Amino acid sequence: MLRRLAALLLVLALAPAAPAFARAPEPAQATVAHTTPFEFLQDRQILFPITINGRPAEAWLDSGASSTVIDAAFAAGLGLRLGRGLPAQGVAGRVDGVRLARADLSLGGLVLPTRNVAVMDLRVLQAVVPRPVQVILGRDIFDVAVVDIDFQARQIAFLARHDFRPPPVAPLPLVASGNLRNFPIAIAGQPVQALLDLGNSGALLVDRDYAEARGLLAGRPVSTQLAVGVDGPRESLVTSLDGVEVGGVAFRGVPTSATADLVAAAPANVGLALLSRFHVTIDFAGDRLWLQPYPGAAEAAFRKNRAGLSVTVEGDHLRVTHVARGSPAEAAGWRPHTVITAIDGQPITPDYAESPLFRWANGPAGRVVALTVGDGSRRLLRLTDYY
Repeated sequence: MLRRLAALLLVLALAPAAPAFARAPEPAQATVAHTTPFEFLQDRQILFPITINGRPAEAWLDSGASSTVIDAAFAAGLGLRLGRGLPAQGVAGRVDGVRLARADLSLGGLVLPTRNVAVMDLRVLQAVVPRPVQVILGRDIFDVAVVDIDFQARQIAFLARHDFRPPPVAPLPLVASGNLRNFPIAIAGQPVQALLDLGNSGALLVDRDYAEARGLLAGRPVSTQLAVGVDGPRESLVTSLDGVEVGGVAFRGVPTSATADLVAAAPANVGLALLSRFHVTIDFAGDRLWLQPYPGAAEAAFRKNRAGLSVTVEGDHLRVTHVARGSPAEAAGWRPHTVITAIDGQPITPDYAESPLFRWANGPAGRVVALTVGDGSRRLLRLTDYY
């Protein structure tokens, strides 16, 4: 199990009084529709093809990013001219080394010319994803098109607003939160605004002060996890909550991370583990969100780490980066930096994070997993629901 991908939330200031480039044109609304298949990589990221300055690239879709972000190495290969530095914030901390640039973005016939973009080193995310991150497509696309995501069909459509036909269900209001958007949910019966975050691979993220003030962590098992965002790795608390209502559907046993000093104005953040249970239609310009639940949305079990180990891939082995508090791994004496070379006799290969083996820690409670460590010995670990 790799470290969990936390919200990629990146809040940027792209329009100061004295910009390094002339002001970019205001985004025009899309006049053509573009539909493309997407890859839902390990049910954790939405990936699809995009073109940057005429060069093909792979983009992550992230409604929690206030601007499109291009990896520094990829930007250098494009020959992008870098402008001034940008102040930027991740989920719970400052992000340094972010620069302004200008690029043409296109998805099929949908073209976004001369857009202000952020350029930064995205290698930190490679600790939790199996391939280089080239582009994070953020607010730019949501400003110009209605974004329609069918998770079951693995299709995403970018629709022109002038001929968009709303789904046959009542919309939820989207409320501006800086450059991002919040929508109403309920936690433990209490209404709360939550950031709509397609860059968060988890289910629910809450501000730790908010959680403690409302007793969300009291009287239930609480553990720890190591999550990674654009602001780097950080440890947060994790528990499972009942009484979470999203899009009119009540969920039980929702894995919930409680993070200190959450940057977003909203005290909660809804990610892909919940949103992917709906057909999602997003209209930023119209301040509307449609969530159409798939059959069995409320009953399907959530993916949980039942081992208590977070790891990174290092070629032909895994390295333990975190041992969760109160987990079976902690009880069995596991320590950070331990090397794992095989799981149930299957050797670790460079494509581990794109293989079925990646999900070993999400197996059913009670299953015993045999882990081969660096000295060749095997250690047995019984998977358990510990939070």
